[in-house]
Amino acid sequence: MLLDQILALGLCGFMCFVSVVFVYQRWRWKRTRRGFRPSTAMLGNALHQLQTIAQPQMQHVIEEKLDEDLEDEESGGPDDPVRHLHRQAAKIRRGEPVERITAYLSR
Repeated sequence: MLLDQILALGLCGFMCFVSVVFVYQRWRWKRTRRGFRPSTAMLGNALHQLQTIAQPQMQHVIEEKLDEDLEDEESGGPDDPVRHLHRQAAKIRRGEPVERITAYLSR
């Protein structure tokens, strides 16, 4: 029982430390606009990786979800014009290069 309490306390301490560092890094970036800019998406991806360590049976589910997102981005023509615009906006927000901004007309 003592080992479980020590591990739980260590996990809580680690999560508090990560949260404080994350908030500090965001505050520092907003103030100076230089250096590393952490985003909530990056934090979510890191937590997904931690979940695969803690629960190995979840690794397949997470990999399938990431593959679905990748397939949506690489598919030929979009099914929904609004979804296409949101995808382009997400790329711009992430800082990825977009050759040409396009809009598809709905029929």
